[in-house]
Amino acid sequence: MNANFFSFYGYIGVLLWLSVPVLWVLSWRYRKSPWICPASLAAALVAMVLAEINTNTHVNRIQPDQSSQVEAARAVTEAKRKAMEATRGDEVADVRFAEDGSEDFLDKGGMEESDLKYMESLGESADPEWKKNKKARGESGEEKKGLDAKLGGDQAVKGVDSSKFEEKKEKAPIFMSETHKVMADRLDNINHDVIDIVAILAVLACLVDYLARSNVYSLAFMPLPLPSVIPNSIVSHPPLVDRGDSPRRPLVGELEWLVKRGDSFLLLTDDAATVSSVPSTLPRIGKALMPVEVLAARHPRITDDFAFESLWYGRSCFVVDSTERAHRIFARFLELMEQRRLVRAKVRQTAHVVWALSYPPSPDQLAAFDRLAKATGFSLLLCNDGKNH
Repeated sequence: MNANFFSFYGYIGVLLWLSVPVLWVLSWRYRKSPWICPASLAAALVAMVLAEINTNTHVNRIQPDQSSQVEAARAVTEAKRKAMEATRGDEVADVRFAEDGSEDFLDKGGMEESDLKYMESLGESADPEWKKNKKARGESGEEKKGLDAKLGGDQAVKGVDSSKFEEKKEKAPIFMSETHKVMADRLDNINHDVIDIVAILAVLACLVDYLARSNVYSLAFMPLPLPSVIPNSIVSHPPLVDRGDSPRRPLVGELEWLVKRGDSFLLLTDDAATVSSVPSTLPRIGKALMPVEVLAARHPRITDDFAFESLWYGRSCFVVDSTERAHRIFARFLELMEQRRLVRAKVRQTAHVVWALSYPPSPDQLAAFDRLAKATGFSLLLCNDGKNH
């Protein structure tokens, strides 16, 4: 195993996608925190970026180490050269120059054409070293003169900033054995495939986690106007919801939350201050988009049946500020819900009756509403007997 298969970024990316399943477990174990599951998606996305950096800056630089093959080929060539000297050396003219080195035994002098071709096939030039250097000096001089002439003389060349023509140096390659290079490429491909799968599962986990929370009062966050059938397919909305002694939001905040879920509500209260604090319109999205009207049921044309039908189709929301009217409309809603239950009719979007009176409904009313709400898609939000408005 070679630790140089991945770079530092690559190993950090591996640790990140390994942490994603751990975050899923923590998200389901510690349900109070809604951001653990989104953190798993963020970890998967960062791992994807680091994997791409690892591929481009490290794995793509890996090259097979061929130094042993080159050395072996060089040894074979040297052996052939020595064999040539041993077998044909006495046939070559013993001509030496002052510039010749000890290795310049075989040169052009006295060689036949077949000998020259054989020497060239070994990759060796038949010219002595001093002659090669002389040719190199001559060629470089000619190239320099030709370049100076093209650019307008020596003065023109001196005026050119050579730094502009310098190419950006690439990072040195990473040499490994052929087996390790193949393994590095394979592990890199597996890393990318696993991250893609983990990222897709992280998206699905976030969606399921969000939908599973949206119908639970203590866990829901970030309301969205989704069709009720979507969250209800994961966790059904309870027919009775009690805010408890420590509600998450003030009463007006609860109403805004319900509207942003895409739902409608009927507020039953006997507190004039609460009625005055409820705005005439509430937005579905953001602070002002897709407003929904909130109508005061004290108008004589707003009958109990009209309010029920409007809630059933999600057209408007209503506020009742009279104790007598609140009891009457609640009783009428139970009758109409029973009629809809008999024909198996159900609201498309959850409709909420918000009980904010100074006293709770009777046990018989709660039992009847619970039974009918399950069948029709209504829900009763109990605001702590009207104490925490």
